[in-house]
Amino acid sequence: MLQGTELEYLAWLYEIGTILGIALLVYCFYLIAKIKQLFPGGNIVKKWRIMQILIILLSAIFIIDWIVWIYDLHDVLFILGGIVRLSTGLFITILIGLFYKTYKLILHKDKSK
Repeated sequence: MLQGTELEYLAWLYEIGTILGIALLVYCFYLIAKIKQLFPGGNIVKKWRIMQILIILLSAIFIIDWIVWIYDLHDVLFILGGIVRLSTGLFITILIGLFYKTYKLILHKDKSK
């Protein structure tokens, strides 16, 4: 069982990880906004918008998880942990699909020139 300073180190690691995670999600949101500018209109832009919504949801879950950690509600942490893992898996699955479709669109436009 962890005690004293070991718990403090884990708490700091948890907080730093949460802050960095949120910062990375904000950066991803920014990058998706730039990608959407490259493809004005069309079906691809709508799908990238879904990714932005998922980033907002993941950020909200990270923040809620952090608040729950501060108030020491361990039962809620287990539930949020499952939601984070499921949301992350969904995010990555959709992201890979969008990469593939966007790449195909770029190749199709390149061949038509």
